[in-house]
Amino acid sequence: MAAKGPSMDLSSFQDIMTCILGILILIILLTGIDASQITVLVATPKEDSADDKTPAFFECRHNQLFYISLKELGEICDKKTEVLKDLSQGNEAEFLKQAAQSILSYNGFNLDYTYALMGRYVLTPDPEAEGYKMENYPTEDETMWFGSKLAALKPDTAFICFFVRPDSFNIFQKARGIAWLRGFNVACELQDASNPIIIGPGGERVLQQ
Repeated sequence: MAAKGPSMDLSSFQDIMTCILGILILIILLTGIDASQITVLVATPKEDSADDKTPAFFECRHNQLFYISLKELGEICDKKTEVLKDLSQGNEAEFLKQAAQSILSYNGFNLDYTYALMGRYVLTPDPEAEGYKMENYPTEDETMWFGSKLAALKPDTAFICFFVRPDSFNIFQKARGIAWLRGFNVACELQDASNPIIIGPGGERVLQQ
């Protein structure tokens, strides 16, 4: 009769497996709870620089083009700051109160001034605004609105980023083709019908195509 080998105590191994299984179940439960509580989609901000070129932003909405200039946004915010400083007369609490109530109008958008003070531009589309319809495609040249915007930029230092709404693929394709013919790299960011456009530090990088 063969002798029996030494017995193995598996209780420690079973304890470890039980702990691992419990952790996995906890992770699954927490993930399910978090997912069930997400009811609002928040627009992701876009970085205001990418690679070695600076993006020039255009929104495609209602089959029209709207230009977004970071320089112009900075200028109108600076002007608003000076106005609020004069109104508050050095009272910081009054300045913050006035700032919180300030919405600026810009090129077919409503700009949240409070976010702008923190270096982030939150642009909500104005549904009544009229943009550029590009009725002379493909003969768009430097004397026309979109052609003049491109003429003010240099392909070696700038690229074109389009924010495209669901109803505006037609004008996006036209504008992209003209930008390509002018030697520009192009980026495209698909947007929902009415979500705000957010541009600023800490967001996703805009990638050229």
